[in-house]
Amino acid sequence: MPDNEGILSEVEVQQKAQNFLLTKYPESNVTFSSTQLVTKGAPPTFRLSGTITMKSRGTFDRFVFRSHANRYSFNIELDAREGTILNYELR
Repeated sequence: MPDNEGILSEVEVQQKAQNFLLTKYPESNVTFSSTQLVTKGAPPTFRLSGTITMKSRGTFDRFVFRSHANRYSFNIELDAREGTILNYELR
């Protein structure tokens, strides 16, 4: 059985991930669709996924791009004890 002592809560991990994304992409809207704790290997990690909607760069964007041109999916891995970002992907 894995040692879950000192592991951050789901709410704390989501706050850390949201702060990270908003630092990189200010004035964006972050929505989480899943949060998973992975205890295989060391260290235990949280894997979060969801969508981020970024502020439009200009009024011309809505005519050139699809209706949700500024919406992207993301995956983030965080250390479950320290809350540090281990990896992230935006697509």
